[in-house]
Amino acid sequence: MLECLINYYSNGNQANFASKLGVPAQNINAWLKRNTFNAELIYSKCENVSADWLLSGDGDMIKQQHSVDSQISRKDSELLQACKLLVSNYQQRDKLFSQLDLLIKNIK
Repeated sequence: MLECLINYYSNGNQANFASKLGVPAQNINAWLKRNTFNAELIYSKCENVSADWLLSGDGDMIKQQHSVDSQISRKDSELLQACKLLVSNYQQRDKLFSQLDLLIKNIK
């Protein structure tokens, strides 16, 4: 399991993985030799790692995102709201143009 984590988060580089976790590289070597690791530390430092996988080895190593909303950042959400408002404004404008067109046709 530890080798999978090292490969995923540090492209197989143990020193980089140790740096990511904030531990000496010797800790990684010791964990590999003993076939153990600090699950709490890894869970806190490795984004999207599955707690179930860390504890049992079952399921996917990386958590799956269940909704698009959870992936949208605050700025993305603000941009989406601005786009919706713009579309609404264009729809209102088109409705007014249609009403004006009818009025003009009735004058003729």
